[in-house]
Amino acid sequence: MFYPLPPCITLILALSKMGQASTETASPVPNYSYVQYLQPHWARRKEILKDHPEVQELQGGEPFSLVLMALWISMQCAIAYMIQQFNCNWLLIFGTAYVFGAFFCHGLWVMVHELTHDLILNNATANTFLMLISNIVHIIPSAVSFRYYHRIHHSHLNETYGDPDVPLPIEDKLFGHTVIGKATWLSFFSVFQTIRALSSPAPIEPAIIFNWIFNVAFIYYTLAFVGTKALCYHLLSSLFSVGLLLHPLGARWIAEHWAIKPLQETYSYYGPINNVACNIGYHNEHHDFPKIAWSKLPKLKAAAPEFYEPLHKHYSYVGLLWTFVTNRNFTLKSRVVRWPKGKEQ
Repeated sequence: MFYPLPPCITLILALSKMGQASTETASPVPNYSYVQYLQPHWARRKEILKDHPEVQELQGGEPFSLVLMALWISMQCAIAYMIQQFNCNWLLIFGTAYVFGAFFCHGLWVMVHELTHDLILNNATANTFLMLISNIVHIIPSAVSFRYYHRIHHSHLNETYGDPDVPLPIEDKLFGHTVIGKATWLSFFSVFQTIRALSSPAPIEPAIIFNWIFNVAFIYYTLAFVGTKALCYHLLSSLFSVGLLLHPLGARWIAEHWAIKPLQETYSYYGPINNVACNIGYHNEHHDFPKIAWSKLPKLKAAAPEFYEPLHKHYSYVGLLWTFVTNRNFTLKSRVVRWPKGKEQ
């Protein structure tokens, strides 16, 4: 079971690992490494089920996620209310959003991710409703479009450029080879993701319309009945949760699929931030079994150690963040990729 640590303690633990000797980030790959085979997660899932059929019992939702959702939304709203009531100065608002709000918002992003895979309740419509609720404190209505692109990411993993997680060539050219460029790109990761998505916009569906209605209503309520500083706290927390100003949580985007030696398409992270991020670092495990909820991913790893222990993994988001920004061989093309089906070169 998951026992959440206070975000400030987790951040201290993460920062304490910054100077840790790290082989996992020693040899980044400067350019695409093209492969011809299908994504390895499908084959590994088949092998694991063959050797460990009991793993099938781990699949299914995690209702306890509802408790965490309610807790994090309540905490965010309570903090925003107190910030407004006490008319806190902007330095305190920034610091609170960075140390606390980012972790609560990131936790809610993990819940959106879980709901994308229908891993909380057994009803798809109910999961969509919960997704809209989870997204309100992020301010920007993006949960439903995330679901659309994330499912493409799973089915077209590392395809150039079918996978929306793979940066466009122009991103690498402009930002991928300098310290300032990479720091800017990661700090504004959500902006670049949005621009990239415009090349293949998500279809307009009722859920997207409701996503906007829910978030606009929350913004209106916050401005009308709480205040401007409260809304700014929510927005800053949301942006920090995806990497603004090089928040350690932003290293997650690099940790999951950016390639280092030995080459892999996906990497897991087993550091302390998993304690407040619902095991989101168990990324190989998640791609192998996307129908296993966050609470049982460690059980999957423990059940099939011969498949996961040999894989390269990360232990420090902060160390990886530093290496990504400063290492000249770490670029936006540091990926193992494949051509889309029918477009092989």
